[in-house]
Parts: sequence; C-alpha cells; structure tokens
Amino acid sequence: MSSKPPFLNIRLRAIAQATEVEERVREAFIFASGSDEIQTMATNGHFGNPMTIFEIELSKTRDMKSFLQTLKDAGLLLRLVEEIEQRLDDNCVFHFRLDKQKAYSQELALAESKDIIDVNMKVAAYPARREIALEAVLNWFKDF
Repeated sequence: MSSKPPFLNIRLRAIAQATEVEERVREAFIFASGSDEIQTMATNGHFGNPMTIFEIELSKTRDMKSFLQTLKDAGLLLRLVEEIEQRLDDNCVFHFRLDKQKAYSQELALAESKDIIDVNMKVAAYPARREIALEAVLNWFKDF
C-alpha cells in the first residue's frame, strides 16, 4: 500500500434513531471509521422523533489508507472491487454500506439490512468520467 489511494475523500455517515442508544452508535461509527474526529448533528426524523447524525470525512492520505487497510483486513476489499461496476456511479463516487450492529461488536461487514453506516469514496478522475474513475480504482487495487 505504498501509493496514494485514488480517492479525493472518504465520507462515512450513520444515524442514531430515537430508539437507539446514541453512545453505542457513536462507538460503532468510531470503530468503522477509525477516527473519533466525528461531527454530530441533532435533528428530528419522521414524526418529529429526535435523531443524531454522525459524519466524518477522511481526506488525509494516511487516514484513507488506514480505513482501506481496515477493509482489507476484514476481507471486504476484494468483494467491493469485484462489485465495482455496480458500486461506482456516474459522479465517480464509490458507494457501499457497512453493518452498524456488527461495527458495534467490533466487526466490519457489508450491510444486509437498513441499519447502516453509509460510505462514499470520491474517486479522483481527470476528466471526471466514470470510465476513468473505474480504471484508476482498479489499477490502484491491483497493487494493494
């Protein structure tokens, strides 16, 4: 993992619903992101129920590499690369969701339910076209 990741940033987002223990969601989010430098925002959801939104943007190379290494160590990176065609949008953003409950249990897994940590990785592609972003990510992952 010597070269710089092909991403401009990696953004993670999770929501603590009114029925959840906010501190547990925070712990899951810190585990998944690898950082405690998270932004929180209190708001109201459906029917006026309170909820807290947790967000972080990883933009430093070392932070992105650390997050990607964590995904690799959890055995998720290979699956994500295999599914890159379905996960990369026309805006050069690579999308996937992590299971929030498993993250609270100190395990990373792709989400199969709606209880998620949303991850968006913006690919550095010049010009910003999907084909160029796809090639950049695949080339980088070959050496990872």
